[in-house]
Amino acid sequence: MSLNDRSGPARPINVIAVTQSDPFFTGRFFETFLEESLRLPVRLAEVVLLRNFNESMAALAMRLWRLYGSVDMARLAGRYASARLAERLGVPRRVEAVAARYGVPTRSLTTINDPGYLRTLGERQVDVLLSVASPELFRADALHAAPYVLNVHCGKLPTYRGMMPTFWALHQGESQVVVTVHEMVEQLDAGGVLAEYPVPVAAADSAFDLAVRAKRIAGREVARLLARLRTPAWPEPHPVDMARKRYFRFPTRQHARELRAAGRRML
Repeated sequence: MSLNDRSGPARPINVIAVTQSDPFFTGRFFETFLEESLRLPVRLAEVVLLRNFNESMAALAMRLWRLYGSVDMARLAGRYASARLAERLGVPRRVEAVAARYGVPTRSLTTINDPGYLRTLGERQVDVLLSVASPELFRADALHAAPYVLNVHCGKLPTYRGMMPTFWALHQGESQVVVTVHEMVEQLDAGGVLAEYPVPVAAADSAFDLAVRAKRIAGREVARLLARLRTPAWPEPHPVDMARKRYFRFPTRQHARELRAAGRRML
């Protein structure tokens, strides 16, 4: 039975989001998503937090240093310190702090593919399991754990499948990035596309700036999209042309150098 066929009084669209916490990007998605949801029949029931990039903090720090280099890594550390100070002054930056401001519970899990956790979604009448920069692949049980299992991907599909799509769009000289909302299937970034939202690239944009703006726009637009779930305005998914697929891995220091050589900044 579809959501549209359910009888009884209207209730909000119940959403559980799966993400990773950082004070720069994912928090901006949830800021705009939750702000917009206040005006819509959309309820974020819980945020599931997975380990960043599914690796230890030491491994994450090394990954970022290899990308940014020593100078920009020091600048990034300064931004991180500023974000944590802002939180102490009452300005939420991380996902869990943003969620707390809106009264949304968070839960840390080792994996979203935990069968015991997934069984609770039906009991809680979860309508949408939403991946927002999730660092882990959803396996078959997770892909069927809710009526709708969707992913928010800040890149045009199938051209910018994979990791850090805003970086790669900037690296490739695109005039815009595209936030894509699509159904999740077992093949990565291959499910039917429900909506696309263009994000223009400004002349002065750094890779950091563009990623932040894409996440803000994504949060607002995804909330508006989910509000249409029980209405005739819910879009029909259209297939991704996987014959034109490209997959991008996490960029390297050399890719960052190429971006800077083209007149762009990382930060």
